[in-house]
Amino acid sequence: MHAAALTSTNYSCHAFHASLPGGRDTGELQLTQLGVSYQVASLVGTLPFTRLELTLGGAANKLVFIKHLGHPDLVLYTSDLGILDNPILRAHPECSRQISVARRKRVQGWAILLGLSLLLIALPLGMLWQMGSFSEYAAKKIPVQWEEKLGAGVAAEKALENKHMPRAEADVLLKPLTAPLLQALENSPYRYTIVIANDSSTNAFALPGGYVTINSGLILKAGSAEELLGVLAHEISHVEQRHGMRSVISNASIYLVASAVFGDVSGLLATVGSAAPLLLSQQYSRQFETDADEKGVRLLQRAEINPEGLPRFFERMIAEEKAAMEKIDNKQAREAYKRAMGLLSTHPASEKRLTNLRSLIGQSKGQYVNQEAAFRDLQEAVKKFVAKSSEAEPSKTTPEKPSVSAS
Repeated sequence: MHAAALTSTNYSCHAFHASLPGGRDTGELQLTQLGVSYQVASLVGTLPFTRLELTLGGAANKLVFIKHLGHPDLVLYTSDLGILDNPILRAHPECSRQISVARRKRVQGWAILLGLSLLLIALPLGMLWQMGSFSEYAAKKIPVQWEEKLGAGVAAEKALENKHMPRAEADVLLKPLTAPLLQALENSPYRYTIVIANDSSTNAFALPGGYVTINSGLILKAGSAEELLGVLAHEISHVEQRHGMRSVISNASIYLVASAVFGDVSGLLATVGSAAPLLLSQQYSRQFETDADEKGVRLLQRAEINPEGLPRFFERMIAEEKAAMEKIDNKQAREAYKRAMGLLSTHPASEKRLTNLRSLIGQSKGQYVNQEAAFRDLQEAVKKFVAKSSEAEPSKTTPEKPSVSAS
């Protein structure tokens, strides 16, 4: 009785449901003897413990998702893992069993990460040197459907971090800009999904299967359509060259050894299927960045988009960063500013890289498509989207953000 009295039964939560504004909102759930009671905006009800489903999700399994078979259109989740220790919840046999399974999964995840860290230190350099050619060959053996499923799952996790512009609105704004680029792809097996996130960092990132996110900060910082599309062509090239999958496979041998140590020998496909943490935290190698630069320039040229936009954007960002850094004396403030400059932190824009881009482009010639009107419309819409999101922010709380930087 004392344990129950000391345990909180109220938890802040988030909910996904079609009746909520934008399909999602924040609220509170409470554990009672009848089940999980919730109040999210005007959405109020109780999910009985019978047929309740509890799972862990999000980066590092830091979110508890609550579903009910009788209410398939509703998903609740909370970042308070203390709910798993609540005696009311654990008193129900089926819930207690699911909690035990979830906890074992989380412990195994940490064990695998620890094993990976130890193995990474001891892995022979010769094996790493050969991994590039192996990953390229192995990536071609992964079905596109697997890539799409993996990319969709990771994209859904990332979507918990920042509000996205409504898809219908974003599609209308982006299509005039991206259509020439996507049409210039040669025999691409992917159907691209491009979204706009309310994130001030100057960044964009691509996931396997054609899932691309453009941060609002990048759109607002870009000086022209060519600059934005130059960055986008670079990200699309990461997808086309399967750099995300190759990064995962490059670590596959480490995963397989670590999994075998902990009793799991399910193989390469199982590794790919559980690669979300790697994709969320990865930074591409210099080789992959250079490859994406080269393929991106070729893609821009085929699409008749001025490729000068990509190096011009990098040069301007580097100049702005240097000027800003000179004005900051505090070391911690300088580090915080570097992190805010998302694109440069995850895409090492060195002088060598810019020189390589310039040599690839050569003398820009030819008639390029003029997309400035569509680009200005996009910027104006994103400004309104960011302002509207900022107005709504004080009344909302967002899930705990994983400390990651995607590329």
